[in-house]
Amino acid sequence: MAVMRLLSSLFLLTVLMAGCAQSKAAGVPSGPASPQAYPTREEPPSPPRLLSSQVGREEEQRLKQQAASRIEGTEQMVRQINAKKLAKDQEEVFSTIRSFLSKAKEALALKDFLRAFTLADKARILAEGLLTTLR
Repeated sequence: MAVMRLLSSLFLLTVLMAGCAQSKAAGVPSGPASPQAYPTREEPPSPPRLLSSQVGREEEQRLKQQAASRIEGTEQMVRQINAKKLAKDQEEVFSTIRSFLSKAKEALALKDFLRAFTLADKARILAEGLLTTLR
Protein backbone atom coordinates (compact mmCIF):
# COMPACT_ATOMS: atom_id res chain seq x y z
CA MET A 1 0.00 0.00 0.00
CA ALA A 2 2.80 2.41 0.85
CA VAL A 3 4.48 1.62 -2.48
CA MET A 4 1.29 2.46 -4.36
CA ARG A 5 0.96 5.69 -2.47
CA LEU A 6 4.59 6.58 -3.24
CA LEU A 7 4.14 5.76 -6.93
CA SER A 8 0.93 7.82 -7.08
CA SER A 9 2.65 10.78 -5.45
CA LEU A 10 5.63 10.43 -7.76
CA PHE A 11 3.35 10.24 -10.81
CA LEU A 12 1.37 13.27 -9.63
CA LEU A 13 4.58 15.19 -9.00
CA THR A 14 5.85 14.28 -12.49
CA VAL A 15 2.61 15.42 -14.12
CA LEU A 16 2.64 18.68 -12.19
CA MET A 17 6.26 19.36 -13.04
CA ALA A 18 5.65 18.62 -16.70
CA GLY A 19 2.65 20.95 -16.70
CA CYS A 20 4.65 23.76 -15.12
CA ALA A 21 7.51 23.26 -17.53
CA GLN A 22 5.17 23.49 -20.49
CA SER A 23 3.40 26.63 -19.36
CA LYS A 24 6.72 28.27 -18.56
CA ALA A 25 8.11 27.37 -21.95
CA ALA A 26 5.00 28.68 -23.64
CA GLY A 27 5.62 32.12 -22.20
CA VAL A 28 9.24 32.31 -23.35
CA PRO A 29 9.88 33.23 -26.99
CA SER A 30 11.68 30.52 -28.91
CA GLY A 31 13.92 32.69 -31.06
CA PRO A 32 15.76 35.95 -30.79
CA ALA A 33 13.59 38.90 -29.94
CA SER A 34 12.45 40.80 -32.97
CA PRO A 35 12.88 44.56 -32.82
CA GLN A 36 9.73 46.30 -31.74
CA ALA A 37 7.95 47.90 -34.63
CA TYR A 38 7.31 51.56 -34.00
CA PRO A 39 4.41 53.21 -35.76
CA THR A 40 5.52 55.06 -38.82
CA ARG A 41 4.31 58.52 -39.56
CA GLU A 42 1.66 58.29 -42.17
CA GLU A 43 0.19 60.98 -44.30
CA PRO A 44 -3.01 62.42 -42.85
CA PRO A 45 -6.10 60.82 -44.29
CA SER A 46 -7.58 62.52 -47.26
CA PRO A 47 -10.73 64.53 -46.56
CA PRO A 48 -13.90 62.50 -46.75
CA ARG A 49 -15.42 62.30 -50.18
CA LEU A 50 -18.54 64.30 -50.58
CA LEU A 51 -21.68 62.33 -51.06
CA SER A 52 -22.39 64.24 -54.24
CA SER A 53 -19.40 62.56 -55.88
CA GLN A 54 -20.86 59.15 -55.06
CA VAL A 55 -24.42 59.59 -56.25
CA GLY A 56 -25.99 60.20 -59.61
CA ARG A 57 -27.10 63.58 -60.88
CA GLU A 58 -30.77 62.96 -60.12
CA GLU A 59 -30.04 61.98 -56.53
CA GLU A 60 -27.73 64.97 -56.15
CA GLN A 61 -30.46 67.33 -57.38
CA ARG A 62 -33.00 65.73 -55.04
CA LEU A 63 -30.70 66.13 -52.04
CA LYS A 64 -29.90 69.71 -53.01
CA GLN A 65 -33.60 70.57 -53.30
CA GLN A 66 -34.46 68.91 -50.00
CA ALA A 67 -31.64 70.71 -48.20
CA ALA A 68 -32.61 74.10 -49.65
CA SER A 69 -36.26 73.50 -48.83
CA ARG A 70 -35.45 72.46 -45.25
CA ILE A 71 -33.28 75.55 -44.78
CA GLU A 72 -35.99 77.87 -46.13
CA GLY A 73 -38.72 76.26 -44.02
CA THR A 74 -36.64 76.54 -40.88
CA GLU A 75 -35.80 80.17 -41.61
CA GLN A 76 -39.54 80.89 -41.84
CA MET A 77 -40.01 79.37 -38.39
CA VAL A 78 -37.11 81.39 -37.01
CA ARG A 79 -38.68 84.61 -38.32
CA GLN A 80 -41.75 83.85 -36.16
CA ILE A 81 -39.63 83.91 -33.00
CA ASN A 82 -39.18 87.21 -31.19
CA ALA A 83 -35.65 86.88 -29.82
CA LYS A 84 -36.17 89.78 -27.40
CA LYS A 85 -38.83 87.86 -25.46
CA LEU A 86 -36.82 84.68 -24.92
CA ALA A 87 -35.65 83.39 -21.57
CA LYS A 88 -31.95 82.61 -21.10
CA ASP A 89 -32.23 78.90 -21.96
CA GLN A 90 -34.45 79.72 -24.94
CA GLU A 91 -31.84 82.23 -26.16
CA GLU A 92 -29.26 79.42 -26.18
CA VAL A 93 -31.57 77.19 -28.22
CA PHE A 94 -32.25 80.07 -30.60
CA SER A 95 -28.51 80.66 -31.01
CA THR A 96 -27.98 76.96 -31.75
CA ILE A 97 -30.73 77.05 -34.37
CA ARG A 98 -29.09 79.99 -36.11
CA SER A 99 -25.70 78.28 -35.96
CA PHE A 100 -27.09 75.10 -37.53
CA LEU A 101 -28.72 77.15 -40.28
CA SER A 102 -25.49 79.00 -40.99
CA LYS A 103 -23.53 75.76 -41.20
CA ALA A 104 -26.25 74.22 -43.39
CA LYS A 105 -25.93 77.11 -45.84
CA GLU A 106 -22.15 76.69 -45.89
CA ALA A 107 -22.52 72.97 -46.59
CA LEU A 108 -24.98 73.72 -49.37
CA ALA A 109 -22.51 76.14 -50.95
CA LEU A 110 -19.83 73.41 -50.75
CA LYS A 111 -22.24 70.99 -52.44
CA ASP A 112 -22.30 68.77 -49.37
CA PHE A 113 -26.03 68.32 -49.66
CA LEU A 114 -26.46 65.52 -47.15
CA ARG A 115 -24.66 67.51 -44.45
CA ALA A 116 -26.67 70.60 -45.36
CA PHE A 117 -29.92 68.67 -45.03
CA THR A 118 -28.87 67.10 -41.72
CA LEU A 119 -27.90 70.44 -40.20
CA ALA A 120 -31.07 72.11 -41.46
CA ASP A 121 -33.11 69.23 -40.06
CA LYS A 122 -31.53 69.65 -36.63
CA ALA A 123 -32.29 73.36 -36.77
CA ARG A 124 -35.90 72.62 -37.77
CA ILE A 125 -36.40 70.19 -34.88
CA LEU A 126 -35.08 72.74 -32.39
CA ALA A 127 -37.14 75.54 -33.94
CA GLU A 128 -40.33 73.47 -33.76
CA GLY A 129 -39.63 72.71 -30.10
CA LEU A 130 -38.93 76.34 -29.32
CA LEU A 131 -42.05 77.53 -31.09
CA THR A 132 -44.11 74.97 -29.17
CA THR A 133 -42.81 76.23 -25.82
CA LEU A 134 -43.54 79.85 -26.78
CA ARG A 135 -47.20 79.21 -27.60
